[in-house]
Formats: sequence, structure tokens, C-alpha cells
Amino acid sequence: ILCIFQGTLAWTPSQQSFLLSSSFYGSFVTIFVSGAVIDQFSPSKILTAGLIVSAILTIAAPFLAELSYEALVASRIIIGMAESFIVPGMNMLATRWFPTSEKTTLAAFYTSGLQFAAGGASLLAAQICRSTTLQGWPSIFYIFGAVTLVFVVVWFIFVNDRPSASRWTSEAEKKYLEEHITAHKKKPSIRTSPWRALATSIPVHSIFFCSFAFGFSTSTMQAYLPTYLREQLALPVDKIGLYTLAPFVAQILAKSICGPLTDYVARKGITSLTTATKIAQSLGSFGASGALLAFAYFPTCSNPGSALPILIIYGSVYAGGVCGFFTSLLTIAPKYTGTLSALSQLFSMLASIASSTLVTTLTSMETAHKWPIIFGTAALLQAGAGAHYLFCGSTEKQYWSDGAREKA
Repeated sequence: ILCIFQGTLAWTPSQQSFLLSSSFYGSFVTIFVSGAVIDQFSPSKILTAGLIVSAILTIAAPFLAELSYEALVASRIIIGMAESFIVPGMNMLATRWFPTSEKTTLAAFYTSGLQFAAGGASLLAAQICRSTTLQGWPSIFYIFGAVTLVFVVVWFIFVNDRPSASRWTSEAEKKYLEEHITAHKKKPSIRTSPWRALATSIPVHSIFFCSFAFGFSTSTMQAYLPTYLREQLALPVDKIGLYTLAPFVAQILAKSICGPLTDYVARKGITSLTTATKIAQSLGSFGASGALLAFAYFPTCSNPGSALPILIIYGSVYAGGVCGFFTSLLTIAPKYTGTLSALSQLFSMLASIASSTLVTTLTSMETAHKWPIIFGTAALLQAGAGAHYLFCGSTEKQYWSDGAREKA
């Protein structure tokens, strides 16, 4: 997309669109096996390999772009295939390294990287692209790829699959973690995995419903918020950047409060962890639903400034989802965290497809109520997911999580 401004690569709009979505297609291919692979093998080593592949192909992107359009698309598909292992791998490591009493804080902390990436990478890329010293857009790929390789070195040195294998962890801490972590040392067997119980588990359904709802909202806001601000509110480019960044910053700040607070009330016995996560999820789902509806109807061309506080509120309450269903994802079946994470990610990806399809359809129909319908759909999904989790969500370890085929 950066090439549009430089004018060095003559790609049609349809080619550009396919290129931007090619990594998604790669992820969709491997997402069906990534969770089971993570459950069976070393997540830290799989993540190392995936990051190396992504870094090398990112550095090679300018060369591949000049070589041929097809070569660049192929590289992006491979990157997508590697990326599908990241979330399941990170979640499995979280399960193996942190006790249940700290997992909400952990989830709030490490998922903040998504907001840093979404908000910061685009701004940094824009500055690099404008730089005459760095010679424009190819440097974006060189710099991002090189930073990833440096991170891989640090990751390889310091990260292990379990505390017991880490030379950087004290014996006292290893003993504490061994006593408080519920993750199993024995690898799950694919043949004896409780697929039927997992598929019919109501708490699992809540996780998937929330993953879809939050994936739909995230995809809509990340991909189409700038378009809405330009088309509907006629904001100048500098303000569009500020408004787009606002919900990400608000979400990071809110997570830093919501995560530790949720763990604190559960650890002190003020309420159970399940109840604490339901409160957080209700804030995230119902709060985001209200903010989306307000965003669809209140800001106008004559009053565009009202959009900013709504976006800040949206980002702040949205953080509740990480302290809600995402915590459940890490706690209800430690042995199968990789599988659950991959399936949850699949629902989020399906939500992205649904969001894109809805926007494309409404745009082609030229309906006058396009944006209220888009944001209203996101709000409805959020409210439904919040209600489902409120009544059916849980952080309790499920009876089938040890691999039993039938309930005892």
C-alpha cells in the first residue's frame, strides 16, 4: 500500500487488496492445526521458527516486490501461515508459566502489544516512508525485519517452555510455580482428546462467541475507522490519525488497571475469579456496545469533536474483554490451551471476514445508513456475547480438561 504513494509498482487496486489480505489466507490454512501442534510440541521453539521465517521474508519483501507480484504474495501467505502459531504458542506459555491468580494481569500485559503494534507501527512506518535519509518504503521492511531478528535472539536466550527448564529462574521460584501452576507436563494425546466434550462445552461456546464479537469490532475499527472519520465527519488527515490512535492508547491504560484489579479481588476472596471476569466482561461487552451505538449516531459533520471522547470511552471499556473471556481461555483447560486458542482465533478471523463482507456489501448498495448498520451490528454482537458470558462463562477448570472422554 505504501507503493501507491511512491508510484514504483504498477499494481491494480484488486492486486493491492489481495496482497494485503494474503497473510490472512495463509493463517486460515494453518489455523486448523496450529493449536494441536502447540499442544504436542515445544511452543517456544515453534514461535522462534515462526518469527525467523517472518523476519527473513519481511526483510526480503522489497526484493520480492521488484522480482514479481506473485513472489511477494507467496511470501505473505507463508508469513500468515507462521503467524497462526503465535497466539496459541503465547497462550500455552502463559498457562505453563503463571498461576491462575496472575493470569488476568498477564493477559492484560502481553496483549497490550497488539495495541502498541496497531497504533505505533503505522505511525513509525509513515515517518520512515517520508524519510529521504532512509530512502523510503523499503526501509520499513528492513527495519521491522531486523528488529524481529534481534527479538528472536533475546527470546531464544531467555525463554523456555517450562520454569523447570529455565536457568534464569531461581529454585525457590521454580518450586512455587510447580506448586501453583495447573498445566500438565504430559503431552495430550490427539486420539484421546475430548473433542466431543470440548465442542459441546457451554463455557467454550462463550469464549468463541466473545472472540467473534470482539474480532468483529476490532476488525471494523482498525480497518474502517479512518474511512468513517473521513467520509462521515470530514476530518482532516492530522485529526484522523489522532482519533484513530485514541482508542488504542485508552485500551492500554485501561488494561493496566483492569487486569491487576480483577486478579486482586479474586485473590483476596472478595469474589471468585469467575465472578470477577464476568464483571469485567460485562463492562467490556455492554460498555463497548453502548459506545459503538453512540459513535454511530452522535458525531456529525457539524460536531465531529464528539467522536473523540466516545472513542476514548470505547477503548477503555473494551479492555474488559481481556480480563473476561481471554482469562477463561487460559484457565478452563490448561492442557488444551493451544487448541482452544487456535479455535478462538479462527472465530476472530471469521468475524474479520464478516465485517469486511458487510462493509463491502453496504458500500456497493450505496445505502444512506451504511455506518449505523455497521456499528449497530458490532454493538449487537457485543451485547449478545456479554449476555452469553454473563450466564454461561467460567474460569473453572472443566472436567474434560484432563483428557477424559466421558464425565466421571
